[in-house]
Amino acid sequence: MRIVLAASFLALAVTLAAEAPVAAALPKEARNRIVELAQSYEGAPYLLGGIDEKGFDCSGLVYRVYYEVLGASLPRTARAQYAFREPIDVSTLQPGDLLFFNTTGSVSHVGIYEGEGRFVHAASDGPRRGVIESSLSESYWAKTFVAAGRIVPPAEYLGLVFTASLGPSFGTEDFFRGGRGSFGVAYRVLGVETGIEIRPEYDVTLGDFRLPAVLALGFDNKLKVFAGPALTLGSPNLHGERAYEAQGGLLATAGIEFTPLRFRAAGLDFGLSGELVYNRYVPTGAPDFLEDEAACLRVGLDLSVRWGI
Repeated sequence: MRIVLAASFLALAVTLAAEAPVAAALPKEARNRIVELAQSYEGAPYLLGGIDEKGFDCSGLVYRVYYEVLGASLPRTARAQYAFREPIDVSTLQPGDLLFFNTTGSVSHVGIYEGEGRFVHAASDGPRRGVIESSLSESYWAKTFVAAGRIVPPAEYLGLVFTASLGPSFGTEDFFRGGRGSFGVAYRVLGVETGIEIRPEYDVTLGDFRLPAVLALGFDNKLKVFAGPALTLGSPNLHGERAYEAQGGLLATAGIEFTPLRFRAAGLDFGLSGELVYNRYVPTGAPDFLEDEAACLRVGLDLSVRWGI
């Protein structure tokens, strides 16, 4: 519990900008395409629940544009998109960001920012209905404007994603196996986050400290696999009864990590993860399958934080 609390404190202390909810390898190009596609729908009629040329509502237009450009399915209502977005200050708005308005007593309208104070949206009433272009300087929109939001990274985003995590480890020989952390950087290549991570860990059961440096491949921000060499300090020994030699090589450490829950807090992207790790240890004496596998295998729980530049 103390390790998890420490991880929470460390994560909340990070002040770098959070990664946007939807990844884009070339954010500037993606933003230009978002604006161009939204503009191409100007003149389409308003239709409650509509998401195509036959008619759009405001969130349906946003949903359709982002799906066509990025293949990402955003939440379907303006209020849900408001909750989903990365909050940003109006002074940092870029083409392709979202603008949210309170027209009914709560967040109920959304538009796609074009630049220079103008936005494309699907209006449900007023002198002009359907997909139109409006300005934030117009009195009605200036009065009802609530907030701006980012869905994709900013145009100058380099595509680098940094991660850090900390948490306890568990095993079969000893329920509490020790603690571990990780620090890494990745770049999205063909939809896969490919990166390098340093994953220090202390193993109470074996009494050693291990420092793996692994190649990590991440899929959809949820599933990650990793493998690589490791430096081991200490003499691995299972309860003082079975001695081991830590093996080197490219598969000294291998594992899989799954992050079923992600949430945003303090402007950062957090995750709760579970992982299964295999560390290569070879007994110095006669092999014992069950004990040897217990020495090599462990599971972990982590609190992680992600941010991008």
